[in-house]
Order: sequence, then C-alpha cells, then structure tokens
Amino acid sequence: MRKERIEVENVRALSPLEEKIIEFLENKGKATVSEISKSTGIKLPSVAATIDRLVSAGYVDKKKEKIEGRLRYVYYLKLTREDINRKFVERILDRIMENFGEIVAEYFHKKGFK
Repeated sequence: MRKERIEVENVRALSPLEEKIIEFLENKGKATVSEISKSTGIKLPSVAATIDRLVSAGYVDKKKEKIEGRLRYVYYLKLTREDINRKFVERILDRIMENFGEIVAEYFHKKGFK
C-alpha cells in the first residue's frame, strides 16, 4: 500500500493577496479600498473582493467615515496576525474533529495530550 504524503509546509492562513492587504493595514491602521489598491498596486476589484472575504472571515472590520465630504468605508484589522493564525488552526481542527473525532481523540491521548 502506498503511503499518502501530506505536506503542511506551505499551509498558510492567508493567501498572498490577503497577506499583502493585512500587512498594509498593520502598517497603515485603516484605509479605504482605493487607498489599499493605490498603495499596494493590487487592482481595485481584487482588493474589494479580498477585503470582503477578510471581513466575512472576521479578520477585518469596516466603518463609515466622512472623507472629502463623502461617506466611505474604511477598513481596519479586527484581529492580530497571531489571532488570525489561531482562528485558522481552530477552524481546521474543528473540521477534523467533526469528521474524525474518535481517531483524533485516541491519537492525542496516545501522545499524552489532554
């Protein structure tokens, strides 16, 4: 029987695009979609779609602010990078437990985890 090899070296909580936007918000604090687009060089529709995913995931939040006389959404980090990674790992472990709970519990018990 051939052993299946699972590589986890390249598992990331964020896509490269999400990573770039998170990094920008870490440095800037808050920004509009157009500011993120201009500063990062990422096309506006890509920033808008990605920022929506980050908001849905609970990593980024938004609020309306008056900018140059108009109400616009500004986006800011809701979680630290460590919290983003923690949330990512918890979601993976939850899914594994849902599908393989007994096996996982036995594994952790054998390894001495409680």
